[in-house]
Amino acid sequence: MSSKVTELRLQASCFQWHWNKFPEERGRLFMIHNNPRNKIDGNRLKAAGMVAGVADLEYVRLGSPPLFIEMKRPGEKQSDKQIAWEKVALSTGARYVVCCSLEQFKQIITEAQN
Repeated sequence: MSSKVTELRLQASCFQWHWNKFPEERGRLFMIHNNPRNKIDGNRLKAAGMVAGVADLEYVRLGSPPLFIEMKRPGEKQSDKQIAWEKVALSTGARYVVCCSLEQFKQIITEAQN
């Protein structure tokens, strides 16, 4: 992937790979909507349960704790809110990973399935 790839485009590539590769798992990997369009939208979403820092994707695995996946472009780091939410997720027994490429995503999913 090019260095000009946006985080959203990376996330879409990963989601589409999973959707096509594992049709029997459709619905178990999903986006967590946490990027409001503006302040008004942000206030509405917060009132409805949006929490700052929550991971971009959740992968629900049979018989296992959920896996939260934070998408980042190569070289980018988590925000302080994302790091704080990672600690919340891990404290519940969930798994949390930061993913920077389609290749890394494929490895994450393959490991989670085993």
